[in-house]
Amino acid sequence: MKKSTLAALFLMVVILFGLAPAAHPAAAATRCDWVQFVADVTVPDGATYKAGDSFNKTWRVKNIGTCTWSTDYSLVFVSGAQMSAPASVKLSKSVAPGQTIDLTVSMTAPNAAGTHRGNWQLKNASGVLFGIGANADKSFWVEIKVSGAPGATGYDFAENAASAAWTSGAGSLTFPGTDGDAKGFARKLDAPKLENGTTGTLPGLLMVPQNVTDGYIQGVFPAFRVQSGDRFQATIGCEHGATSCWVNFRLQYQIGAGAVQTLWSFNEKYEGMVYRANLDLSRLAGQDVKFILRINAAGPAAGDRALWGSPQIVRGGGSTPPTVTPGPSPTPTSTSVPGACTDRIVFVTDVNVPDGTTFAPNTNFTKTWRVKNVGTCTFNINYYLVYVSGDKLGTTEQVKFTSTIAPNTTFDLSVNLTSPAANGTYRGYWQLKNDKGQTFGIGAKYDKPFWVEIKVSGGVTPVPTTPVGPTITPISQTTNFDFVEYAASAASWSSGAGSLTLPGTDGDAKGFVIIRPNGVNLETGKTDGRPSLLTVPQNVNNGYIQGVYMPVKVQQGDRFQATIGCEQGATNCYVTYRLEYQVGNDPVKVFWAFNEKYEGLVYNVNLDLSALAGKDVKFILKVLAAGPAASDRAVWINPRIVRAGGGATAIPATATPIPDTATPEPTATATP
Repeated sequence: MKKSTLAALFLMVVILFGLAPAAHPAAAATRCDWVQFVADVTVPDGATYKAGDSFNKTWRVKNIGTCTWSTDYSLVFVSGAQMSAPASVKLSKSVAPGQTIDLTVSMTAPNAAGTHRGNWQLKNASGVLFGIGANADKSFWVEIKVSGAPGATGYDFAENAASAAWTSGAGSLTFPGTDGDAKGFARKLDAPKLENGTTGTLPGLLMVPQNVTDGYIQGVFPAFRVQSGDRFQATIGCEHGATSCWVNFRLQYQIGAGAVQTLWSFNEKYEGMVYRANLDLSRLAGQDVKFILRINAAGPAAGDRALWGSPQIVRGGGSTPPTVTPGPSPTPTSTSVPGACTDRIVFVTDVNVPDGTTFAPNTNFTKTWRVKNVGTCTFNINYYLVYVSGDKLGTTEQVKFTSTIAPNTTFDLSVNLTSPAANGTYRGYWQLKNDKGQTFGIGAKYDKPFWVEIKVSGGVTPVPTTPVGPTITPISQTTNFDFVEYAASAASWSSGAGSLTLPGTDGDAKGFVIIRPNGVNLETGKTDGRPSLLTVPQNVNNGYIQGVYMPVKVQQGDRFQATIGCEQGATNCYVTYRLEYQVGNDPVKVFWAFNEKYEGLVYNVNLDLSALAGKDVKFILKVLAAGPAASDRAVWINPRIVRAGGGATAIPATATPIPDTATPEPTATATP
């Protein structure tokens, strides 16, 4: 833990506008061709048809551009399921700016059971596509479910929820549970309302974890015989109105009495969007599988209300649904309200405290960023500057705006901070939060944080322990276990190809680990001089590499800390970092996981290990490839266990390798 002076309790935070030019409204956005979605006149999302049924889909849209849509304009199919519809339909009449029109196309439900979505746009007389959204480039769609075909739905989790065994950290639960039960509860909802405001047309499951920090709830369903081509499908998100919801969705499974495996996991926070999970189960074909729907709270569970919308195993009677390559995160379904404004900023400069500025320990300083409002919303006094992750550098977590910021205005954000007592490099990440509680920031999708990064010199210098066998003489120190220092002498390294030596050989297809005692070049374009581990998984699809360390005795308040990111130049790097652990001969468990893609950022990890206090724990550093492992070069910078107040960590003399039991976690597939 980091120390701060008493003065940190009285930090005053200001938002400065004196250096910014006078606020002035942005010019009204104008586009020649622009569509606004008004309503689904027929066939709302999720409408159910039998295979081969014919139907007419009608959208009501409005011309919000400046050009008249002539009869040379067309409604055109662009992607997804065409459903036997014509590729293009001419407009039947001209539509002037400001007018509304109904667009209709005849379709036929596919033979394959499951959910089918087709995406459509308009095309102007010059052959240029356009649609809805802030940039007039998004599709509107038709989405149906096909049932009644042979083997249409292999298994409906909502309909069979009463047959599952429900548990939380408080023990066994009944189904349906009682809303508000602090032990956690699950209920079937016939018309679940998701955080984007839509109401499902098919039943879903509301799952609320036990109301404790990092609480969970899970349902273990009866064994189901999986066939090749089976897919798990669901729409996931928080329940509408659960604004403090922040959870981890997991689909796990067990075969016989084997270990429980994680097939898929996804972190979800209430931000007005929902996500589509569409997972191929073919690798489990021919086996009787007990599937487990699980929800983990990310910290305090109060307010966590997670929805699985129409969770099903879909069995195609004809074609198999297309496979979508996992990306860094699932693409949210369209939830924007036509005409709603957007919250966006761009980073302009560090007004003061550039990255790497050195401070003495326990020094108060003010950090100021200059940013620009490039969205269409005016930032009002209910907007905040908020701390989101990394090193907090003080006690302040959010700062309320004191004035409004119009679009196209540059302004300064300032926060008073305090340098920690211990030497090292510290980075804290910050974003803005709007009056609806939604965070936003910089980057291509305006969802990345900006940061403050400092170095502390002249403070406490961490002193690593020395492995001397089962008996350790306590010493006063800060860092109690250095994973880099003990990577060769106290860890067993392996991959799917078997045991590995350390140091490994760069380029070894079996995977390799190399110690970088003088630091590494990071994807940020900078060099971090702290000792690091370069870990590269086996060069196969979903390959992995792991180091199993000797047991250490964990004490209350111990924290695992590291900085993680891809190595500079590894532009195709896309991995999952995991800190796993094993106590005695118990199953290996995942303590923490993080998906990382080469995007020019690195991240600080700061995990409280107090839940393991008093136990001899074998920690496991693990990196898993998300798909092909070529170019995956993941670095752990200064990974360590930090003990506030000193005290030694007991390190037994021998380490016992363990077999790999973890399964890579593919992300949810994307929908338009």
